[in-house]
Order: sequence, then structure tokens, then C-alpha cells
Amino acid sequence: MARKALLVGCFAALLAVFPVVAQQDGTGADPGGGPGGTGVPGSAPETAAAAPPPAAGPGPAGNPHPKVIGVEPDRAALGDAVTVEVQGLGPMLLAPDSQVHCSNLILFLNEIPIPGSPPESCSPAEGKVRFLFDRTDKSDRAWHILLEEPIGFEKTILVSVGVNQDLSFPTDVQDFELEVLPRPEFFSYLAILAVGLVLFVRLARRTTILRDPVPAPAGKQPPFSLSRFQLAFWSLLVIAAYIFIWMVTEELDTITGSVLVLLGIGSGTALGAALIDSGKQAPAGSAPADAAPPVKPEASQGFLTDLISDDHGISLYKFQLFAWTLVLGVIFCSSVYDGLEMPQFSTTLLGLMGLSSGTYLGFKVPEGKTPAASDKS
Repeated sequence: MARKALLVGCFAALLAVFPVVAQQDGTGADPGGGPGGTGVPGSAPETAAAAPPPAAGPGPAGNPHPKVIGVEPDRAALGDAVTVEVQGLGPMLLAPDSQVHCSNLILFLNEIPIPGSPPESCSPAEGKVRFLFDRTDKSDRAWHILLEEPIGFEKTILVSVGVNQDLSFPTDVQDFELEVLPRPEFFSYLAILAVGLVLFVRLARRTTILRDPVPAPAGKQPPFSLSRFQLAFWSLLVIAAYIFIWMVTEELDTITGSVLVLLGIGSGTALGAALIDSGKQAPAGSAPADAAPPVKPEASQGFLTDLISDDHGISLYKFQLFAWTLVLGVIFCSSVYDGLEMPQFSTTLLGLMGLSSGTYLGFKVPEGKTPAASDKS
């Protein structure tokens, strides 16, 4: 009974306290008696709604970021000038606290900065900047990246402008045509190259320009010389590559030290072979008893057979020199096409080429000696 009486008393106390708490919740939150109140019991506070909106300061809405919206003309090559229209360029350059000037702007092609070519002219009021597609020492690498691996006469790229040592502005110009290969010059180059190759092949077939200086049977031609072929191969390859690189990049200083070494190896091999061949012949004015035996006439067995064969058949030392010449020639052509520059071979690779040439000359010394000559010596 005592426990029941205690529970009833607690329940009655809660019923008595609840209206008082409810009334305090309704009036305590009412700011009517305080600053900013409405004076209406139970009404919501209006402090946030009555606060004034913040003042609009200078931001992207008032001063938008620059953006490239056009380029004139829409197609250009090295040596041409283009005018880039930049929206929002004036506010950026003419602002009182701006530290950016026209001289700080640089051209971006395919997101690649072109340093060393400041604007030729600039009009902040019109939002236009004029650039010249000029190749300088600072922009040489950038132009190599843009022009390398030409698979067509033009390459579609993005054009933008930016502040020096900063990212480029957003751009709407994404279909600008950069001329990689000039059509008239390229077709002229191909025509001259084709005519030159045809003439050289005719000379090689009908004259001794690529043949050993040895007598041949009547109605026959002497065999082809590997050393002379190597010299002609590198000479024609370097000339063709030099003209091609100049045609695309307008650069003249493109011959590397490796190319000079290759030309030197070819020239040295041809000269050494000629001296060895001349030493096998009888010297002028010598007595018949001391004269060397006459050189056996040799006839050509075909271009490839002559280059890799000797008196005993297919020769390993000739095949080695011929194979390495072709391998380095393929690498040379690939480097010229991919990077528009002549390759810089390693010292080890050039040493291997020189070793092959030296081996060829060493084995060439006993060639053509008759048994009589050997017994006499």
C-alpha cells in the first residue's frame, strides 16, 4: 500500500509540473521581450531572416577569368602570325593592382608553352594578342614535340594563351590546323629524291661508281664493292634526312657528332679498301721478275651476292658489316621521322660499327692473292 501511494504521489506531481514547463518553453523562446522579438508568444525568431545580405565583392561574377574564344587565321605554319582573342583580358591587364602585362603573356599550343616568343602586339581593350610562330633556342624543344611524327600535312591542335610560368587559360579553340608539311616543298622533295635515286641506280648499274677497281671479263661488269656501297648509303641517307628536317623545321644545324663519325667510318673503309686493292697490282716501272701476278678478272654475280660474298662464297665478315649498316640505317631513319632530328648514337654502338669495318679491311688484305704470289712471298 505504501508503494502504491508513493507512485500515485509521483504521478500527481508530474501532472502538476508539466503545464509550467510547457508554458516556459513557449515564452522563453519568444524574443518579444528582448531585442528583435515580435512580442507574440510562441512565434519563431526572425533574426536570420532580418539580417541584410552580404555585399557583392569582386569575384568571378564581377571579374571573370580570361578565356580564349577565337584565333585568326584558323590555319598557320612556322613563320606565320596569328591573332588570339581572349575574353576578359582587359580587366586582368588594366586592373589597378594587376601585376600582369602584355609582355608576360605566352602562347600555348596543345597545352605546350612556346617560350622565347613574346607577343608582337597586344590590345587589352579589344582583348586581342598577336603572336608569331617563331622557332628560337628556347622554343626549339617545344616545336620538336609539336612537329614530330608527321602523318599528314596538317595537325589539329589546341590554341591558348597564358601567363609566363603559369597554366594556360581555358580555350574554345580546339580545331586549329598547324601546318606540319608544306605541300609544294614536300612534293618537290619527293620528286627530286625519286629522280636522284633513279639516276644513282642507273649509274651504279652501268658504271664502276659502286664496283671494285678490278678487271672484268669481256662484256661483264666488276663485282660491287661493300665499302663503296657503305659510303654511298650513308652519304645519300644523311643528305635526304638533312633536307627533310630543314623542310619541316627550318633548322640548319642538325648534323650530330654521331653522323660525322658514321660518315668518317664509311669514308675510311672505302679509302682503306682502295689502298688494299691498289697494293695488289704491280707497281709501275717494276721489273717483270719482281712484278706481282696479274689480278684475276672478276665478274659481278649480282648486287647482294657481291656485297656479302668473297672468293670462297658467303663471307661472315662481309655479312656482319652489311647487316650493321642496314640496322643503323633503319634506326637513323626512325629517329629522323619520330623526333625530326638526327640520332646521337652511343660510343659503344659506333665502336661496334668501326670494329666491323676494321674486320672487313683486315680480311680483305689476303683476298685476290694467287698461290704463286703466296709462294713467292
